[in-house]
Amino acid sequence: MEKTAIPLPTLRALARKMQSSGLNSLALEGKQWSVRLTFAPAYPSPVILAEETPPATQAIGAPMPGTLLRRHPLSQQDFVQPGQQVEAQDLLAMVQVGPLYVPVLSPLKGRVHQLTQPSNSPVEYAEEIMTIQSDSE
Repeated sequence: MEKTAIPLPTLRALARKMQSSGLNSLALEGKQWSVRLTFAPAYPSPVILAEETPPATQAIGAPMPGTLLRRHPLSQQDFVQPGQQVEAQDLLAMVQVGPLYVPVLSPLKGRVHQLTQPSNSPVEYAEEIMTIQSDSE
């Protein structure tokens, strides 16, 4: 049996050199052996031309199934009205799930654009309950 003509450390060094130089295939052959080194072609990383801007209006969905409450049960005032300015993390509404009240918080700074569900209506998970116009524009 013929000895390997190229020691393993040399093959490793050769593979590193191939990869750094951009070669993607190399074949070495002996009488009773062969070695083929293949690398996937290196593609350049994508160029980002501009940052993606958030949509002008963002839909706000229910955090879980339940009953939508636009105001606290003991209050006559809605949490928000269309056209009202809101900050990130402001309370927009609540979803009642049995005895539990789950807050619906604003994910961004903006203006309430539209209320899409009436108060005390049943809502499903992620069902749109209002939209907010982003202030980033």
